[in-house]
Amino acid sequence: MPDYKVRKILYFKKPGPHNTDNVIRIAKERIKERDIKYAMVASISGQTALRFAEEIEGLDVSIVCVSGFPGWLTIHEIKYPFVKGKTRKRLEKLKVSIVERTPSALSGDTIDYGLARYGYIPASWIMAETLEVVGGYGLKTAIEAILMATDCGAVPPSVNVLSIAGTDKGADTAIVARSTFSSWTFSEDSNRRFQVLEILAMPHTKKWYKRIGVGGLSFQEVEKGEAIGPGAETL
Repeated sequence: MPDYKVRKILYFKKPGPHNTDNVIRIAKERIKERDIKYAMVASISGQTALRFAEEIEGLDVSIVCVSGFPGWLTIHEIKYPFVKGKTRKRLEKLKVSIVERTPSALSGDTIDYGLARYGYIPASWIMAETLEVVGGYGLKTAIEAILMATDCGAVPPSVNVLSIAGTDKGADTAIVARSTFSSWTFSEDSNRRFQVLEILAMPHTKKWYKRIGVGGLSFQEVEKGEAIGPGAETL
């Protein structure tokens, strides 16, 4: 038998929510191989997670909706908790776990970020920027969702999981990775260390936020960037 696998990867011309249906389709195809028991969806409002959960209903996989934590206060003009009403009730009926009390692993919400005003650059910023260069904002967020879900106990460490995320809204990225806690990301133990195993979908052209904020502190990129939306990323 060959010591390799041939897989299909979707490369989207542009990032964004218009790719959501295709991401869900290829993720469903991968889950049908039945070697993955956990799937994360980075979904602030829960709507993308609900679309995915409804599409794969009946398959033997636990779904985790990774939303935002209380420290965000508001996002997209929505107050915490961000998963509300009928969306929340439907997710609960489908037995989807909702992660909404765990600080973001790569997007801030720690004391380290508060020190940015004094010129301190958190290591997670470098990791996040590198991931965005490689796979776009969706790749960074897909990895972040896995770390957050593992940190809060929604998924166990050291298992193969699928993660879906997007650029601003919806989904344009899907990966298979080895779960781990944030503190184990660069562990000297290879069985604990985080690993991206497969890329199922990602945008060809990348976008990023030109302006990022840490509490009341804001950083503006000098060069013109391919910005995401009209606002800033909240770290």
